[in-house]
Amino acid sequence: MNAIDRRIAEWLFLLTFATYGYFFAGGGWNQNATFDLTRAIVERHTFAIDAYARNTGDVSFGRGHTYANKAPALGWLAAIPYAPLYAFERSREADPGNAQLLTINAYLCSLVCVALPGAFIPAMLFLYARRRGVDARWAALVALSMALATQLLPYATILMVAVPSAALLLFALTTPHRALAGFAAALAVAMNYLCAPALLVFAFIGPRKRWFHYALGSLPPLAALLAYQRICFGGFFTTSVEVTDPRFLIHGAPLGVMQRPSLAVLYAITLSPYRGFFFFAPLLLVALFGFVAWWRSERIVCAAAIVVIVIFVAFNTSFNGWEGGFGIGGRYLAPLIPLFGIALLHVRWRAVAGVAAALSFAINFAVAAVDPQPSGTIPRPLTQYIAPLLLHGRFAPSVPITFPWSWTTFTGHTSVNRLTLDEPVVFFRHAAGSEASEWASFNLGEFATGPGDARSLIPIALVILGGGFVIARLAMKSAAEP
Repeated sequence: MNAIDRRIAEWLFLLTFATYGYFFAGGGWNQNATFDLTRAIVERHTFAIDAYARNTGDVSFGRGHTYANKAPALGWLAAIPYAPLYAFERSREADPGNAQLLTINAYLCSLVCVALPGAFIPAMLFLYARRRGVDARWAALVALSMALATQLLPYATILMVAVPSAALLLFALTTPHRALAGFAAALAVAMNYLCAPALLVFAFIGPRKRWFHYALGSLPPLAALLAYQRICFGGFFTTSVEVTDPRFLIHGAPLGVMQRPSLAVLYAITLSPYRGFFFFAPLLLVALFGFVAWWRSERIVCAAAIVVIVIFVAFNTSFNGWEGGFGIGGRYLAPLIPLFGIALLHVRWRAVAGVAAALSFAINFAVAAVDPQPSGTIPRPLTQYIAPLLLHGRFAPSVPITFPWSWTTFTGHTSVNRLTLDEPVVFFRHAAGSEASEWASFNLGEFATGPGDARSLIPIALVILGGGFVIARLAMKSAAEP
């Protein structure tokens, strides 16, 4: 690996971080619950979110208190940047419960805990590919496409676990340092319960004599998770899912949320225009064809990735909340995207992949620009909600949308989510048209153009074009070197 390759990795990181950080998708039950946990830790030195429980419906109950019904690690990590923010704001006698200040704080925490780890994904993919002799131009294109032409882009703009857990799984799979691999995989579990099978499967990648290092590295995050569950829910192995709001549970079902899998759900989470993982990123469908060649070159690593993918899909198909609420493109499958990136490195149909990457970028850039969290009642969110808003600034009155969301209040070409971090339902605390609701989500260009203006996308489009040009030039130079 030469110095040019290291520069390409740096540019991939910087361009991805700039793009992810340009957008903030606003509030929602999931991110509100996570940020409630962060606030509870920093402001009240407790895991209970009793003081903030009215901000979200994603709650669990234990020992007379209310908790976020999420694996806790993202909330823990967000406390690191939030603690100095809170201390500074309190020193200036600012109200930490002010809706607009909450938005700024949640954005900054997302920047550090979601966008930043997400920006390492294309750099890791590129360096992994180059160590295995993949052409620099193809490695750079695949790495950048995974970052900007898949659901990683829209989900990197929200304080959710999809992107950081994806980065942790990729690191755990590809690093030769087994203790660090164990730590990363275990931290992914503490952040996203779905990653538990990956923690076990990835243990078998390295040589047997280093399994102990992997297990030792995994202990700190797992111990912290078990301690959290014991403190909050009374049992080391009692997860927040098992004691969540009874509305989300099935009496007598495994873990309270598992049901019989169905082909209809499998179609819905893979190919359907409703929540299709491949529908929202056709490039990932092309990547499927790379698994055969990957298997031939790295059988053990590829087998581990396939097992993890199958388990994720099986769980999502059997989960009673398989659609993921308000969201796009198979949210529960998003942590798998870097694994598909490795498979794509082995695809020979590069022209087809290039066309699919362009289409996938257009889709996911539009989603990030408009709203990654369309109502779960919209059958075809891309064509009924995202595209009409981006092009025309409104969607049709006939589109079914959860009340009090409506076609009359969710208008604008960009950043249309009006739900703030301090309300469970849109306009519950802040009226339509108020500053808090208009700026609940935003992109940085809107500070110049005003909220909802399509011209706000011009700066980031230029950044992506310029950064992509620099990466392409560097990749050509790297490929020309002996």
